[in-house]
Amino acid sequence: MEKSSSKIRLSKEDKAIFRSLEAIVEGVAEVFGSNCEVVLHSLEDTSRSVVKIVNGNVTGRKVGSPLTNFLAEILKKADSLEKDVIGSYYNRLDDGRLLKSVSTLIRNTHGKPIGFMCINIDLSAPLLDFLTGFLPMHGESSKNIIEHFPINIKDLISKTLEIVMTDVNNRREVPSSERNKLITQELYKRGLFNVRGAIDLVAKEMGVSRYTVYNYIREAKYEELLL
Repeated sequence: MEKSSSKIRLSKEDKAIFRSLEAIVEGVAEVFGSNCEVVLHSLEDTSRSVVKIVNGNVTGRKVGSPLTNFLAEILKKADSLEKDVIGSYYNRLDDGRLLKSVSTLIRNTHGKPIGFMCINIDLSAPLLDFLTGFLPMHGESSKNIIEHFPINIKDLISKTLEIVMTDVNNRREVPSSERNKLITQELYKRGLFNVRGAIDLVAKEMGVSRYTVYNYIREAKYEELLL
């Protein structure tokens, strides 16, 4: 690993890009577990380029560590790269552990390189240890949710509506005259009406006018303000 004193000036817009990427760094690390290191490098100061790192135990680095020699070489060729995603590639640490890595060059809105996001997976970790990171642990059942992956907007609206209608219609304590209102309010809470075309489709499926749906949504908004 080679240190460099190279520095560039980042604009407010550039820094905003890094702030938005910090959550992505945490999200990727959360999915792959403790044997996956995710690093965000800023080119503002390559001698202290690491500005965000999760699971730094994989390589022993921390915030303030410098740019690697490999990334420095990539940076020199930035203008001639066919794509900004480099890898996957393999690297062996000094202690013999094997890493599988991907590095992505980060550019600002003007196409200027401003950093890297790198993912390093420790392939030398015991398989059981690695798989444990993908399995639900005791006490984590509350994290388990049902997520649907629609192929288009209509599919999203229809599936969500079907789930909510089934739930509401199974509540015997809810009068039939109040069910459409409750269904609409539940859909509003789930953010479905932020999707274009949702109001018309929901109105059609429930057999009411779109103006009725609008009224139910207004009531839901009002109740939300009272909370």
